[in-house]
Amino acid sequence: MAVDSLLSSRAMENAVISVLNDMASTRASVIKPENLPRFDHALIHAHITFEGPSSGELGLLMDPGFAADLASRILGMDESGDLLQDMVLDAVKELLNVVCGQFLTQRFGYEPAFTLGVPRVFPLGAQACNVLLTGPSILIFRCDDSILPAYVRVKSRID
Repeated sequence: MAVDSLLSSRAMENAVISVLNDMASTRASVIKPENLPRFDHALIHAHITFEGPSSGELGLLMDPGFAADLASRILGMDESGDLLQDMVLDAVKELLNVVCGQFLTQRFGYEPAFTLGVPRVFPLGAQACNVLLTGPSILIFRCDDSILPAYVRVKSRID
């Protein structure tokens, strides 16, 4: 793994763990992707891009039930069953937005300015999720009983 890729992976690990803890009172730990079971249902895919001295993208994949649980924690609600789907999706977008900001600060420092794209959240079928899990830039987090795959891809800017 190249140094830049390793630095990006470490910054993403730290950002996801920190943001889940701070925003959703959820502990997360990095696990090895080996022996990870294949997904048999669609997941929620949250995706955001960034532009600046470097450009790239990052994303999170999560089970819809886990997304609802995170949303209820973020919004300070007791039961995830009381949430509207739009509330869940908005909370996941905000979580991703904060993860991206933390990642950029940890990876590049406070000085460079970045422009973030609009976070997008959409369902991703099981087959596509399983293909993403084989990619080189995938990170896997365990959060309670849930698995949260994440990825980050950074390109150096060519002027």
